Amino acid sequence: MEEFSYVRWVRRLNRTAQIILFVTLVMAINYIASVNFERYDLTRDHRFSLSAETKAYLAQLPDDVRIIVTTPSESASDDVRFVHKHVTRLLREYESSSNSRINVEYINVYRQSEKAEELVNRFSISPEQDSVIIVSSGDNYKQVLPPDLWKVDEEGPTAFTGEQAFTSAILDVTDQNNKTIYFLKGHGEMQPDDVDPLRGLSQASYFLRQRNFEQGMLDLTTVPKVPEDAGLVVVAGPQTELLPPEQEKLRRYLSEQNGRMLVLLDPARSHGMDDLFYDWGVLASDMIVIEASNEFIASEGDSLIGNFKEHSLTDILRKNQLKVLVGLSRPIRFDEGSPIDASLTVTELMLSSPQSWAETEYQKDPISFDNNYDIAGPVPIAVVSERSAGDRFGLNIPGGRLMVIGNTNVFSNNRFNTAANELLFHNIIHWILDQESLVNIQPRKLEDYQITLSRQDLIDTGFRLLILPGGVACLGILISIIRRR
Repeated sequence: MEEFSYVRWVRRLNRTAQIILFVTLVMAINYIASVNFERYDLTRDHRFSLSAETKAYLAQLPDDVRIIVTTPSESASDDVRFVHKHVTRLLREYESSSNSRINVEYINVYRQSEKAEELVNRFSISPEQDSVIIVSSGDNYKQVLPPDLWKVDEEGPTAFTGEQAFTSAILDVTDQNNKTIYFLKGHGEMQPDDVDPLRGLSQASYFLRQRNFEQGMLDLTTVPKVPEDAGLVVVAGPQTELLPPEQEKLRRYLSEQNGRMLVLLDPARSHGMDDLFYDWGVLASDMIVIEASNEFIASEGDSLIGNFKEHSLTDILRKNQLKVLVGLSRPIRFDEGSPIDASLTVTELMLSSPQSWAETEYQKDPISFDNNYDIAGPVPIAVVSERSAGDRFGLNIPGGRLMVIGNTNVFSNNRFNTAANELLFHNIIHWILDQESLVNIQPRKLEDYQITLSRQDLIDTGFRLLILPGGVACLGILISIIRRR
């Protein structure tokens, strides 16, 4: 009996020790998990992960953001519940990536009467609306509507655009971009509301609207100077020369207001900004860049620019060996005869291939390289010029910034979403507006993937694809001939 009693006590102690060890193990695992928390999105296209661009925005939030989502009623349709499920997953990522800056609330308007009353009184939401999403910060608020969350065609929803909608709303209510991007008009320039494939900038304008940039039109003949709220002036392909007073207003904007300009120039067109370019060390020659290498000519005849100089604008392009698709271009170079001082930095940013050249007599036929008049490649077609306003208290104060590209259709509607053109535009806008932390963060697309190949790439790919089936076909023909004999 004593031995049986001893065994029972041993068994009890053993079970107690196992329970204690198991509870301790669970507590230890939970503690380690809470200290070393990681989230992984295993979906193929990272459907439930935020892009690096959005995370960079969230890291810079100046104020707390409150997001209110009303839960669907019991009688809500399956479509409403489907949208709510996707929104819930996405907002969970916003909360985890915002360092507690974003707080998401889910309200049942049928059970939480006080919260429902707040929606009506503060945010002017009708009591009949039971699918509401409000993004607010301080006194500012914006409603995200269901059509903002999906792309829809005749066959139904094609893509979930919730990240674009919420990021835009957050930027709107926190008012990060308080400067306006003005597009110059009056000289036949490309316009942001034009949907023309070749001369329209509606795709670029939509890109800016998604990121909450204010846009406006600027006619320098009707104003005494460039407006104070101008964060950037875009001169996109003027077809006639700017008048001297207009050029002078832009010069003062760059020098006196530390302004920012992006200029896109057509080849064989007079622009009337030679004096302004001279002050900033830029030379826009009346020549045309001729590309002679198949490796840098796309299948449709456009040029592929893959030669980028070292600059924060082009780091991601250089590291990933990306290319930009452009049409006919003119050379844009550093002007060695301009009055350069220590405050001005000029960088030739984009260059054509070594087999190209800049043709002076581009109207002659046939065109051929002349060593006496033409410029041998690689030929620069884009230049950035930036000036420091001075040093005060040990800090370098940024001055004006000017970027000139010798091609207008690099950001036109038919090329904006091809190759790395959109990424280049993204970097230009954020760099020129001093949003350095957002430069070289590639915006993620929801559209289908598109591959742009040069003629040489197409030839090489064709050969590689034909080797195996061609070899099998030749072997089959050879065996057939042998068997017949």
